[in-house]
Amino acid sequence: MEARKKERISRIQNIAIVLLSISAVGLFTQTQLYNRGTGTSSYLSGLFSRAETSRSGISSLTDLAAPVRVCVTGAYGRYADIDLSTTDSAFSALGTLLREAVGSASSPRSASPEEFQAALEAGQQDSRSVYFDFLSPLPLSVLSGLVDAGWSGGEVSARRILIAAGTGGISLYLWDGEQTCLLCSTAVSAADLDAAVSGYQLGGAYFAFDQDTSDTLSPFSLLTAQLPAFPTLTASSTDLNTDTVLTALSFNPHTKSRYTESSGAEVVVEGSRSVRIRTDGTVTYQGADSDALRITAAGEIPTEPEAVLGVSRLLDTLRTGAADNASLYLQSIDRSGTRTVLHFGYQSGGVPIRFSDGSAAAEVQLNGTVISSVTLRLRQYTATQTSSLLLPPAQAQAVAETHPGAELALAYVDGGSSSVSAQWLAE
Repeated sequence: MEARKKERISRIQNIAIVLLSISAVGLFTQTQLYNRGTGTSSYLSGLFSRAETSRSGISSLTDLAAPVRVCVTGAYGRYADIDLSTTDSAFSALGTLLREAVGSASSPRSASPEEFQAALEAGQQDSRSVYFDFLSPLPLSVLSGLVDAGWSGGEVSARRILIAAGTGGISLYLWDGEQTCLLCSTAVSAADLDAAVSGYQLGGAYFAFDQDTSDTLSPFSLLTAQLPAFPTLTASSTDLNTDTVLTALSFNPHTKSRYTESSGAEVVVEGSRSVRIRTDGTVTYQGADSDALRITAAGEIPTEPEAVLGVSRLLDTLRTGAADNASLYLQSIDRSGTRTVLHFGYQSGGVPIRFSDGSAAAEVQLNGTVISSVTLRLRQYTATQTSSLLLPPAQAQAVAETHPGAELALAYVDGGSSSVSAQWLAE
């Protein structure tokens, strides 16, 4: 009896040893294949890609905080908010109005910038409107996604959007800020527009064209009689976790294929792909000959919203650990064939943060759904209790006269120092 028991235990132990041996051989083989860097997505690489997606807090375009300047116009003047983002609670009511207008818009017809300005001018009979400025021209399919609206009017880009009352009902104007301006009728009711306008105290804001200064400034320079307080920001390079960066970019964080350049930059290479992490926090990824890093899309070429969402998720994951008051927002998206290039900037409290050298915070290139290159300046910004010192709007206008036709606006300027203040810019 005792002998049979020992035999049974011995057989179980032998089976366990065989299974463990097979498992060890399998893991060893997968690790060797991964470390050889074949340039294709491996088993471990797939695991890392799924982990990256799950760590991002961005699930839809409505999660993206895009800076927007708004102006509400009624019979008693204008109200403006020049430090607002699309995720702020203060934007909610106007965002709802924009969603209803875009979602119910008819097929657009051509209009002109002059018609846009005429619809916006105060003092006219029945002048009620809500104006949105998204700072740069963006696809309406992306802008509509920020407010969870549907858009079926084709490929249209807009920077300035106006919902205005007219003789034929409530109209939607879409203007890229240059030559292309479109007009749509909407199903928004006059009562809905009235309710939106009546919720604001009018009379404290104006456009440059309201004061006949459009010969020296862009007529759409939006100013307020009393400026809100803009806190100064502390700025620093993000304390990078190399493993987090490598995992987000679908690299093996335990790879030995790394070295340090004379400049101090850390370089990691896997097959045809490479990551360079500079001492100032700039991360550069090159993977043009590999399909190991992709975004999710329904087809081989992503739609513009799919491209923005997928890239935003990756950038959000790369910024994991940046506990600050800033976020990235889309500045531009350009497409040519299968190639898509996206540029992003930082914003804090609805105010854009410009780099003094004029560069973007991030540039990402896609070839179809494959991410072929990434450059990201990892900076974090924290609001302080000290307010930025700003010239009053009237004095700022006088200074801006040396830049005829420029738009006067507020932005933070990051020159690489540890402190960043809001400034008047003639853009």
